[in-house]
Amino acid sequence: MSESPVAIITGGAQGIGAAITIELLKKDYRVCVADIQEKKAEEFVKEQQNAYGDNIIVSFCDVTKEADYKRIFDLTLTTFQRVDVLINNAGIIREQDPKKVIEVNLMGPILGCLAAIKYMGKSNGGKGGIVINTASIAGFLPIADIPIYVASKHGVVGLTRSYGTKYHFDKDGIIFCALCPSFTETELVMKSKSNTVGSDDFSKREDLMSTEYVAKGVLRLLEDKINGSTLVVNPVEYEYIAIQKLKNVKV
Repeated sequence: MSESPVAIITGGAQGIGAAITIELLKKDYRVCVADIQEKKAEEFVKEQQNAYGDNIIVSFCDVTKEADYKRIFDLTLTTFQRVDVLINNAGIIREQDPKKVIEVNLMGPILGCLAAIKYMGKSNGGKGGIVINTASIAGFLPIADIPIYVASKHGVVGLTRSYGTKYHFDKDGIIFCALCPSFTETELVMKSKSNTVGSDDFSKREDLMSTEYVAKGVLRLLEDKINGSTLVVNPVEYEYIAIQKLKNVKV
C-alpha cells in the first residue's frame, strides 16, 4: 500500500482548484478531484491520468450537500485507504443570489470541516490531518461590488480561526488554515462583471495573479502547518495575517 499522502479538493477541476491539484500531483500526492461540473472534471482528470495514472480520481460533488461529502470521503478511503488533506476550494460570485453564495462559499466549507472531523478526527478514530479553506483577501477587506461574497469569505476566515484553536487540535489532531488570494485570473473573476453590484470590472485589473502562483500558497501551508493561520497571497508575496487583538476583550 502506498504511503503517499492523499488530498480531496473540492472545485478541483478548474481555476485555482485545478492548479492546486496539479501542484499536489507533482509532489507525489494522490488526489480526489471533487467538482460539481461533472463533465469538465472527468475531462480534466482523464488528462492528468496520462501523466499521473491512478494517483488521481474524480467524483461529482455539490458542496452544499452533506451526503456528497460522505460519498467523496468514502470513495477516497476505499480507493486510497487514507485521507490526509481536505481542501475546501469551491466558490462562486453571484451577488444577485445571496442565498446561493452563502450556501456554496460558507456552508460548503462548514460541511467540509465537519466531514473532515468525522472521517479524519482522532476523536472519531482518525489520524488527524490538515484542512485548507480557500478564503480570499475579501475575508479581511470591504469590497463594494461584492458585499455578499465578502461576507461569505469573512465567515470562512472566522471558521478557520475558530477550528484552528488548541481545543479542536487537542481533540481531533486536525490543523485548519486558510488560503486567502488576491484577484486571480480565473473564470470566476474574468466573468464576474455580470455577477457584481458595482461598476468595477475585475477582469481588467493589471495585478491579476496566475492560478499556479496562488496554488503554491497551498504548498506553503502544507509545509508550515500553522494551526489557525490565514495566508494572504498577493502579487508580491505570501504573507500570514495575524488575528487582530481587541483591547479589554477576552475570549
